[in-house]
Amino acid sequence: MNFTGLGPYKWKYKVDRKLTDEERLNYLDKGKKASEDICDELSVVRINGTYLELVDRWYADKGHAVVYGVVGAVPAFAIALMSINAVPDVNGVAATSLIAVAIFLMAVFCFAFLYLVHFEAFRKTHYPIRLNRKNRTVYAFLPEGNIVRASWDDLFVCKCRNYVPLMGREFYDIRAHVLDKDGVTVRETFALGYPYFGDEERLSPLWEYIRSYMEDDKGVKKNYEATKLCMPVSERREGVYFGIVRGFGIAAFSPFIAQTLMSPIWAVIVWGRLIAMYTSRVPRWPQKVEAECKVDDNDPWRKDWRDNSKFTFIEGPWPVIWFLIGSAIAITAIYLTITSIANAM
Repeated sequence: MNFTGLGPYKWKYKVDRKLTDEERLNYLDKGKKASEDICDELSVVRINGTYLELVDRWYADKGHAVVYGVVGAVPAFAIALMSINAVPDVNGVAATSLIAVAIFLMAVFCFAFLYLVHFEAFRKTHYPIRLNRKNRTVYAFLPEGNIVRASWDDLFVCKCRNYVPLMGREFYDIRAHVLDKDGVTVRETFALGYPYFGDEERLSPLWEYIRSYMEDDKGVKKNYEATKLCMPVSERREGVYFGIVRGFGIAAFSPFIAQTLMSPIWAVIVWGRLIAMYTSRVPRWPQKVEAECKVDDNDPWRKDWRDNSKFTFIEGPWPVIWFLIGSAIAITAIYLTITSIANAM
């Protein structure tokens, strides 16, 4: 997973700085058509004639941070525990000091990995972005807890990339900057959109989906027709069934091979996703925002999760079957590993 913008330190978006030359070069013109195709990249929460609401850039991959954190914390905790058990059998100041250092380091590692779990768990279920077509305003929840309110016309939007060494590749997203009065100093930053797996070639159709809704006369109708599936997180938590389907969705291109062979891994990721979702709070827009985004009673362009079509067997029940099988395999593997470690101790 790409944690850019979600965590602290190097992951956090840099603000109170000048626009970079790369950001200027990759500026996305709101008045210029970006692509002949449009695609929402499964990011829509709801759409209507007043506003378009999107999920954040981390929603699709939710669960990875929880799993990575637990996988890292458990061995560190086990090593620390074994070191503590070894203390009574050790003689000499040097050996005792060495074990004490090992215990301290493992405790630090354990804390660090558990903090990684907090990237997703015990926070918000997602961080929605709302684009109001009528009053030309964008609202966005930030991971820090505050809400950004900015003029669509004043936002500096650009294509941004970041390199993730552990994955050996670059990821791209659509970044929005709230600028100071000088027009060059970045005061706030959030991601407007994130294409599938951060692929650059998918960014333009996603940007055109967002841009056309706000700029084109027929943007609402076009986007309404192009939106086939709304994420079921509108004032609610994502359900278990959808969480499984969404988690296995990364391998939807190959349901009979990839989903089958990788089911233990994706099952574990889904469990991480469920932990993240059900330990976090559902974001609620302030009454002022809701008042500014009031939807007409007879709006013909309303669409949210209630309008989703039923999944086919391959889209829904099939991933659930392999989630159950994958979970059983993963639990067995974990049990055997823990048993082996316990016997070694």
